[in-house]
Amino acid sequence: MKLQIVHINSERGSEPYLDMLTQTIDRVKRPDTEILPHRWAKLRRATDVVYAYPYLLNGVAVIHELVEAAESGDVDGAMIACTGDPGLVEARTLLDFPIVGPWEATLHTAATYGYKFGVITVQEPGWQEYCHRLVVKYGLTGRCAGLVGVDISSYDAFSRGFTDPDFVVAEVAKQAKRLVDMGASAIAVGSAGLGTIIAHAGLTQAPDVEVPIFDALTVGLKTLEMRVDLTQKAGIPVMGRSGLYTRFGLEDATRVRQQIGL
Repeated sequence: MKLQIVHINSERGSEPYLDMLTQTIDRVKRPDTEILPHRWAKLRRATDVVYAYPYLLNGVAVIHELVEAAESGDVDGAMIACTGDPGLVEARTLLDFPIVGPWEATLHTAATYGYKFGVITVQEPGWQEYCHRLVVKYGLTGRCAGLVGVDISSYDAFSRGFTDPDFVVAEVAKQAKRLVDMGASAIAVGSAGLGTIIAHAGLTQAPDVEVPIFDALTVGLKTLEMRVDLTQKAGIPVMGRSGLYTRFGLEDATRVRQQIGL
């Protein structure tokens, strides 16, 4: 199967992150899975998405990248490489292949590993609240034991952390132990950057206890492989088209974009 990954910021400056992510993907993907050349949205700084307005605009850019990938005619499924799942609902209404938001996939997966799960994310309060907002949106509020942020700035985590990751791994492990003490039996990492660092380092469970820690992009990729198989091999429709995900054709999408000047 051929899978497309769309990132939330520009490729330039993201090389150390992409190197780590590529190594992780190569380790976990199926032998018959081909990752197509990555697509990148237009933001120059990933940290901009902790603010609501750039996040909204970037969601539109992610959707357009997915549409362009679909028009190539060579995609079996796609994943948005951001734990904010930007543009997920809208893209699913436009396209007829499986599209996975890694945060949606990870939260629901974590809820099958423990009755209560915990969330670790970045230091910034705005993104912490956005992660929790999605926990609520995905109907899992009562299953969430707590949400904590790492005690490291995103600037440090996503610059030095990609070349000297040990301090980030240690901090995530510390926060995982804290969430276990709060009642979590599974841990979801709500940051693509943090998740990539710990997955590359092999941190998969909390210290001294058998509580899994999930990197969202790993879970998202494996979920996407399953979704493609369910469609191609089991004949399951790509989406349920009777409600929220009712199909909105690309011709209509083009008409609407022209009307509002995009």
